[in-house]
Amino acid sequence: MRLPIRAPMKLAALLTAAILGCTAFGMAQAADFWRAYTYNAVATVTAVKGLNAMFEDIKKQTGGQLSVRLNLGGTLPITATNITQAVADNVVQLGDDAFFVGSAPVGAVVRLPLLIRSMSEFEKAWDIEAPYLRDDYAKKDVVILGRYIFPYNVLWSRKKLTSLADISGQKIRVIAPEQADFIKMLGGIPVTLGTAEVAAALDRGVIDGAITASSGYGYVWRDLLKYSYRLNISFIDSLILVNKGVWDKLPPDTRKTVQAIVDDHTRRMTNAMAAEEDEMTRKLASEGMVVTEPSKADIATAEGKMAPYWKSWAGSRPANAQEAMQKILPVIGR
Repeated sequence: MRLPIRAPMKLAALLTAAILGCTAFGMAQAADFWRAYTYNAVATVTAVKGLNAMFEDIKKQTGGQLSVRLNLGGTLPITATNITQAVADNVVQLGDDAFFVGSAPVGAVVRLPLLIRSMSEFEKAWDIEAPYLRDDYAKKDVVILGRYIFPYNVLWSRKKLTSLADISGQKIRVIAPEQADFIKMLGGIPVTLGTAEVAAALDRGVIDGAITASSGYGYVWRDLLKYSYRLNISFIDSLILVNKGVWDKLPPDTRKTVQAIVDDHTRRMTNAMAAEEDEMTRKLASEGMVVTEPSKADIATAEGKMAPYWKSWAGSRPANAQEAMQKILPVIGR
């Protein structure tokens, strides 16, 4: 007895539907893998530990649907000043960028040397600046997920540095044009280097010192430095950036989860570095570092030199930087 011809056709159709259904399910459940890159070159600094904890939390809370692998500074052919572009081009999907002011000049407003005197002032100023910064990044198809903040950055050197006058003639590593201008005003020689390049440059005498926090790299480079001059030059923010294309492809609930995790961990990182700053500085002093608090006269001299610069800086930058500056100055009492 012959089977009706429709039976095998029906069976084939059912098998095809089942295969397509399984494929669609597999695609829906496919995990995303992102590469991340940071300018930070040492795995033991608080910032890197915080980033790794954040990425572990993302994997855990998304049930493994999103994994992020962190690459330290110098391990990929991406310079510190090109992290924003690498994210925009999707070379890496996520970036940790403290060298971004060349890509988004408005971001330098809150970093102008000696402009902001406390973390609370920085937070207020950053909130004013943030919409302009986000707009600049949106034009690059990059999303700012968050930022963490280093404690105030001060001067460090292998050579005697216990006053403003000692800066003259010294080669100081900087991370932005505004820091470079400050060093020049005091007779120093600014040298721009990525974080991964600094230790070797200090060791070879290419530079004499650097601007950083104790909880940034002052403690890491302690064997290469002898002096810490505690003039509060500026606070430094580091942005957590993600390529907009890969971000938009995540399901809405995943984006919500990731955003909450970034908010939580960047706050923890900021608080952890603030808490350890004084402790690390005291430890460095006990181990032989010459730690000097600036005199009132030095602070007044430095602010006097910088006040005209704040105004001239804004006048030579894009309109959004000028607008942000005008809003920030009265809020911080400048």
